[in-house]
Amino acid sequence: MLKGVIFDMDGVIINSEPVHYEAYRQVLEELGCEEEYTYEIYQKTVGSTQYRVVEEIINRFGLTLSVEEIQDRGLKKQSEIFKKEGYPPVPGAVELIRKLHNAGLKLAVASSSVEALIEESIRGIGVTEYFDRMVSADTLDKPKPEPDVFLFAAQELGLSPDECIIIEDSENGVLAAKAAGIPCVGYINPDSGKQDLSAADILVEGFEEIDEEFMVRVWKRAHGEP
Repeated sequence: MLKGVIFDMDGVIINSEPVHYEAYRQVLEELGCEEEYTYEIYQKTVGSTQYRVVEEIINRFGLTLSVEEIQDRGLKKQSEIFKKEGYPPVPGAVELIRKLHNAGLKLAVASSSVEALIEESIRGIGVTEYFDRMVSADTLDKPKPEPDVFLFAAQELGLSPDECIIIEDSENGVLAAKAAGIPCVGYINPDSGKQDLSAADILVEGFEEIDEEFMVRVWKRAHGEP
């Protein structure tokens, strides 16, 4: 029986990928990098932890600063942008979260972002009260596409993987869901780039028509139930 829904955050709840990109673009500009950091370059790291994103930036641009130094600068820039421009929710995401909560399902966020940014973002769009748990892959040894963050989220909800379903927008996230043995709804977010979501159990282009019944049907089909 479906008892819990695990949400990725960036690109599923908050349309934050453009903000993450802009923050690191500004950091690189301040560091005087001559090569342009394009959105296409950034999109290749969508679904990774910020630590991994920064590692890729350092290697690509030959920076001498540490991962921690670049990450701290990037997180500060992201926070500044969010506070100035607000937190852009994915269309329909807030309404879906409320629907699923009101239907009695347990909800968790399982994101590759750092804990502070997860809490700040979820609070920024006013849905903190609907989530039972918020967990970060940044605190775990193995990020997506490994299943650790989703298995940990299910555990934190007090549920088995068999009782959960996941909503993801990245290839790494979908692969992590499948590795965890948890059914996955793949959300096609244009701002997340060309993500291969073919391993998801179903693909959607929006959340407006999704509700508890839809999630239960997907979960049942994934488990071979009528």
